[in-house]
Amino acid sequence: MDGQNFQNNPYQQPVPPEGPKKTDSLAIVSLILGIGSIIMSCCITYLGIGLGIGGIICAVMSKKKQKSGMSTAGMVCSIIGLVLSVLLLIFSAAILGMLASQGYDVSDILNY
Repeated sequence: MDGQNFQNNPYQQPVPPEGPKKTDSLAIVSLILGIGSIIMSCCITYLGIGLGIGGIICAVMSKKKQKSGMSTAGMVCSIIGLVLSVLLLIFSAAILGMLASQGYDVSDILNY
């Protein structure tokens, strides 16, 4: 069109932004392990401790790659599940100790 320079045109279409960042799979795994740790802390405390530690490890590895809110949520859930599991384990050991000191036979409970 009559020799106009289109490269310096201020009315060009803007360059479209890049697509949304993909969520790191380790962040998803840490969130799943953290939620599982919270759930399992009420039922099977040893499994809750293992899931909590695994969730923290996955969240730290994910944060090194790419900082995302999902990895932070996984870290928080894993820490809550781990602390809850340890507290319930200590509480149950204290209850068993008190029962044993009162003369109850706790060997049946421990062998269950």
